[in-house]
Amino acid sequence: MKTDMTKGLMILPLVELAYKASHSSNTDQWQRELRRVVRGVDLFEEFGDGVSTPDFSQDGIYSTELFADAAMEIIDVHNSSKPFFMFLSFQAVHPPLQVPKKFEKYCYRIKSKARRIYCGMLTAMDFAIGRVVDFLKSTGHYEDTVIVFTSDNGGTAQFGASNWPLRGEKDSLWEGGTKTTTIVHAPKHIKVNGVRPLLFHVVDWHATLLAIGGMQIHSYGDGINQWDYIVSGLPRVRRFQFIYNIDDHGSAIRDGNYKLIYGNSDRRIRNESGKIRLYRVTEDPGESHDIARFQPAIVRRLLNKILDLQKYMRRNVRKPVSLLGNPELLNGSYAIPARKSPKISTVKTNTAR
Repeated sequence: MKTDMTKGLMILPLVELAYKASHSSNTDQWQRELRRVVRGVDLFEEFGDGVSTPDFSQDGIYSTELFADAAMEIIDVHNSSKPFFMFLSFQAVHPPLQVPKKFEKYCYRIKSKARRIYCGMLTAMDFAIGRVVDFLKSTGHYEDTVIVFTSDNGGTAQFGASNWPLRGEKDSLWEGGTKTTTIVHAPKHIKVNGVRPLLFHVVDWHATLLAIGGMQIHSYGDGINQWDYIVSGLPRVRRFQFIYNIDDHGSAIRDGNYKLIYGNSDRRIRNESGKIRLYRVTEDPGESHDIARFQPAIVRRLLNKILDLQKYMRRNVRKPVSLLGNPELLNGSYAIPARKSPKISTVKTNTAR
């Protein structure tokens, strides 16, 4: 994200004002079925035709390299006198596990096939990010660009990932499924390097990015502006609590050092209804010591908070407005519940390389 702090740009949202915006998303790693509808703001018109038909114009190009190329093209033609916001969402290391042979050599010592391919995908992404960063340097954007590297959830063991020493994986409420590491690089702004251990929720990025762009706010929706904390290590507004998840099957809440899980701890588990677990995650990050029976007052307070929030839950009955709800792109699930499946023509392809 290239910024112009002196002009105090109001970005609400970013794409509606001065910021050029870019985003790409999920499909086959080799780009055989890249549909225009899942491409994002700047890539929407550039990669072919047809909303519901596969786009073969980039057939056979590894998506990690394709997305990096597209990012550099956007930066190259951008008017350097104006700021820009780019959300570069690589498919790596998301399944399917696929990687070009040229990256396999970096991981040949790994015995597990899934982890070996996963390692190759991670290496490919590392090279792609390096190319984009080098391009920022060559175009003079590097010093005043804020670079954020983050993830939305933990990995899945089935597809070569490991969240050790944390417990659990993607689709669970354990720290291994919900806690990720973020790296922020901003040479023009961050003067004190180091780790920022205080609570930061993914919703905080909305308010924080708006603040980076020049909007003077402390919070936005559920998010908190934590830019001052990122820059200096000293929080102006501090987060003490957040919700991991809340629904009829499984809920979890974090309050200070305590984390309470109520009901099913994993989306694939349905036999933990009503079960309560409490952990002091700062001292027990692996969540191996349930202290619920020793802290009844804390359990009661956090459980009441969850039960109170459940009263405001409403069933989402909206139908998909586009093919973004296509279950083929979302692990078999609709992004938004629908009464009827959208009519989508698909092409079956052999993804082996």
